[in-house]
Amino acid sequence: MDYRVVQMDEHTWRIEEFDDTSSVYMYLLEGSERAMLLDSGLGMIPLDEITAELTSLPVDVLATHAHLDHIGGNSFFEKVYINELDREVFSLHCDKFRSHYPDYQFRGQRDNIIWYTGEKEFQLGGRTLRLVSSPGHTLGAVSILDVERKWLFTGDTCCQASVLLNLEYTTTVETYKKTIKELLSIRERYDLTWPAHHKIPVSTEILEQFREAADLLLDKKAEGEDIEMPFGPAKCFYYKDISITYTPDRVFDRNDA
Repeated sequence: MDYRVVQMDEHTWRIEEFDDTSSVYMYLLEGSERAMLLDSGLGMIPLDEITAELTSLPVDVLATHAHLDHIGGNSFFEKVYINELDREVFSLHCDKFRSHYPDYQFRGQRDNIIWYTGEKEFQLGGRTLRLVSSPGHTLGAVSILDVERKWLFTGDTCCQASVLLNLEYTTTVETYKKTIKELLSIRERYDLTWPAHHKIPVSTEILEQFREAADLLLDKKAEGEDIEMPFGPAKCFYYKDISITYTPDRVFDRNDA
């Protein structure tokens, strides 16, 4: 696997890990006292060496969620912060879920996970990272508000592509819509969003499209097309620049809705 590093400003870098079939972005955010790496990718590149070339400060990892393409490089670092609500999906993606990717040799995990609950804020030294609960793609997914820069790092919650709500430990479309509404309600606190995949950066218009698409599904004014995924059959509702991939039993919070 290969990688590239793009400097976003004097104290921020985007690290892309990629090959012919996969690509994931990680973001290294540096304060005056410490640095935080948002996600650790698939773990196929020497993240410890890469980050050491970019900053002399200690680096911790903060996962946007616990899928295998966001936790693969955890063992390079001493501290990794993950939402407690993603503990079960973490176990799944450290074990049998890897069988979907036979060409990859994944690294093992270490006893370096700090499981947290509730609201959390990190002070890097003149740089504040505030977590925003964002259930949808996983139960414990979070977005990270880079307060002083007015950037929002969203993981897989709202890429300009399809949000996958068809996997184990994802939420309903109804819960996902609540997440999008919450992110839109604080839009005055950020100017751009930086996802973990696909086009970057992403404007708030994309969040509006996800809200509109979710509304159409919840109001039963639209229905996704039947598709076959590596993880089983699903439905995909294509809408403007985005889509929502889901299963029929995960539309409403209550199955009798």
